[in-house]
Amino acid sequence: MRRTEQVRFSEWVVRVLVVVAFFAYFAAPTRWMFPLMLVCSGVVGLWALLYPEGVLGWAKTAHPTLDVNDSSIWWIPRLIGAFFLFFVAVLALAFSGRWR
Repeated sequence: MRRTEQVRFSEWVVRVLVVVAFFAYFAAPTRWMFPLMLVCSGVVGLWALLYPEGVLGWAKTAHPTLDVNDSSIWWIPRLIGAFFLFFVAVLALAFSGRWR
């Protein structure tokens, strides 16, 4: 698969996951809410790390002059993704004993 096809596929996976998590939030038992939020945030962070041009593609709707293929600005979504993953890891470690 080419890089653009991988980005499109991963973008659809992230979109489906977010929609499923949104509806599961209303139907899931209360004890699943926090882990569900962590998993969804972790996937979004991982997606931003692996495919920064996908995140920039979403940002391009607000800023049409943004060049998605310019790899010199890919560090911005990767930094955001790293913060997401770090935040998820800290929360998972902090609340690991409280989900049982």
